Amino acid sequence: MKRQPGCCCGSSALLAALFAAALSATPAGADDWPRWRGPNQDGTSDESGLPAEISLTAPILAWSIPLAGRGTPVIHKGRVFALGYEGTGPDLQEVLVCLDERSGALQWKAGANDFVSDVIYTRYAIGAPTVDPETGNVYWTTHAGLFSCYSPDGRLLWQHSMMDEFGRLTYPNGRTGAPVVDGDLVITRGMTSGWGKDGPARDRFHAFDKKTGELVWASSPCGPPKDNPYSHPVLEWRGGRRLMYTGTAGGHIVCVDVRTGDPVWRMPITIGGVCASPLLYGDLLIAVHGTENLDSSEGGRMLAIRLGAAPEAGKPGPAEIGAAHEVWRNGLSSFSSSPVLVGSRVYVTDYTGELACVNADTGAVLWAKKLAASQIHASPVWGDGKLYVPMASGVFYIIRPTDNGPEELARVQLEGECLGQPAIANGRVYVHTTERLYCFQRSGGAPEARETSPRTTIRATPIQPTPGSPARLQIVPAEIILAPGESASFTARILDANGALIESGPAEIRWTLNPRFDAAAGPGGQLVASASAKPGAAELEGEYRGLKAIVRARIVPRLAHREDFESTPLSQAREGATYNQYAFPPVYWLGGRLKWEVVEKDGGKVLAQTLDNAIFQRTITTIGHPESRNYTMEVDIMSDGNRRLMSSGGVVNQRYLIALKGNHQEIEISSNMERIKEAVPFRWQPGVWYRLKTRVDTHSDGSAVVRAKAWPRDEAEPDAWNIEVVHRKGHPQGAPGIYGFVPQSRFHVYLDNITVTAND
Repeated sequence: MKRQPGCCCGSSALLAALFAAALSATPAGADDWPRWRGPNQDGTSDESGLPAEISLTAPILAWSIPLAGRGTPVIHKGRVFALGYEGTGPDLQEVLVCLDERSGALQWKAGANDFVSDVIYTRYAIGAPTVDPETGNVYWTTHAGLFSCYSPDGRLLWQHSMMDEFGRLTYPNGRTGAPVVDGDLVITRGMTSGWGKDGPARDRFHAFDKKTGELVWASSPCGPPKDNPYSHPVLEWRGGRRLMYTGTAGGHIVCVDVRTGDPVWRMPITIGGVCASPLLYGDLLIAVHGTENLDSSEGGRMLAIRLGAAPEAGKPGPAEIGAAHEVWRNGLSSFSSSPVLVGSRVYVTDYTGELACVNADTGAVLWAKKLAASQIHASPVWGDGKLYVPMASGVFYIIRPTDNGPEELARVQLEGECLGQPAIANGRVYVHTTERLYCFQRSGGAPEARETSPRTTIRATPIQPTPGSPARLQIVPAEIILAPGESASFTARILDANGALIESGPAEIRWTLNPRFDAAAGPGGQLVASASAKPGAAELEGEYRGLKAIVRARIVPRLAHREDFESTPLSQAREGATYNQYAFPPVYWLGGRLKWEVVEKDGGKVLAQTLDNAIFQRTITTIGHPESRNYTMEVDIMSDGNRRLMSSGGVVNQRYLIALKGNHQEIEISSNMERIKEAVPFRWQPGVWYRLKTRVDTHSDGSAVVRAKAWPRDEAEPDAWNIEVVHRKGHPQGAPGIYGFVPQSRFHVYLDNITVTAND
């Protein structure tokens, strides 16, 4: 749910097209660094006058501030934007800071809690914010999946909770990457497990209107995730289409149409995820990874893929390509350190801590220099004939590369570890560590005026093609969530066959309705849910000007709501399972279809966590509205098992996980386990039904109180709460959910009589 607070020619049309293309390709400040990989998408800068020596004292150290981070700052119009984290325990927050470029003085700061995530240690801020050069707005994704847009002066313009709205999954490594701004779109990515066809866990891209925050498209270009990558896409025009290339969680290199989200092609290369960002070199796409190859037992590889002509638009995809498209390969292995491209040379730090130089035409490794014992996320950048190379150990190098080998110009031991890529802007080099953000300049200070760097890479000016005839409809938003009594209005985007936008505006859509979505067509093409609308979900077909498109739509209950499953027909059958007759859980739940099943037990219908797939032995499923706050959640819980092994069950109440833990014999309140985790003893037996009651209250000072109690279901409710936890920086809202954990997938946990009610 969105939250609103150079050439010369005689044709004037061609000149206008060239001018528009140049505007779209160039940031507002020629020497700014508005995105993770820099203005050239390859970790390089066109500046000169950059420092050739390094020191932790002035004047070379322009400034530094204490800010723990693991990513890359971005710079735009005199401001530095950086991700970090601060605080400890329950009060730790990820932060987005805005600093004055000259002094490092804080201009504004936004903070966000972690919640219901698997992050361990302090693996936060592994990525970068992104600035839109047109508006100056700043985009940021937290590990818990809060995707936010801030104005240049720090006002929250819109926000999506990707976990509550799309079923975003979390991983212990905390990698989030950075959004991509292109044209009128901003694109974020992450593993999600939603509903319907988006129920299976996939590495998905979601493209939003960058100004309104409304979803334009979602794309699932590859198979099941094997890691949590943050490979940053690289974009180009090819054959009249706007395309992006990136590595994925499924072990592929993929090509996706930026304007439509259509998967174009994919190339499987590894059994793990592809975390490093690729490079465009003419008709070659150069990629590197660090896990076992599909065609050999060796770990890691750098390879070049021949791109050729753009695939024809409109064909179902993605097409799968393979060895026939591979031009060269070598044995370099980089898990998540991304390479840079300078002329026909690629520079990369591999996992063994070596800096290597590669011929981009042949793949030949020209030289390698040992810089540290190992390397992980940190990547080099290039500017003014020099490489600025941070290593995981915190050593920071300045190296002048040649084909004959590297010349070490300087090195310094920074405070903390380096896990991000440096940034270059306006004569300065920025490096972020797990302790500080550093800003370096040459000994004479940063240059006052732009100097031209003698780089050798030649880039053609992109020309956006003139739109053709109408061929495709996008209805925006492409996915909606309604509560009973709410309505949604839509915008129609008319595209040509190559995805170019012809026109966009409010539209009176003609809908083909579906009984699984209890809403009616309203005035002006709206969809309207009545005050008594039943929860449900469906894909709806809309028509406008003879073109058709699909909108995914859910009706999700607000407070109050009850689910006892008694009206659910057991329409599914199977052999050899504990329960031969069963039903899928409600369709509007996120990430629930293959993880829970409705079965007959103890004379009624209950919800059982499935034992079919060991990967689902721990699961969280969202069942309510993302904007819910200050509510009480109750559920009946029973576990199969014995005195040595019991399953666990519980609820998610406003982003707090509250569970009866079988093996531990406890009631536990947690969010992220390393941030909030408190428990009290509670003895409960397998084969016995218990009632769990939970309540969250938020207060005007931002704090929250989380309470829980449990008792045998056939006994009276006790007056006292078993456990009460005060969270000083409380979670302000969050969708209700359910939780189950079946160790080794041996014993079911059952839930029944789920109720959600407002506290007042």
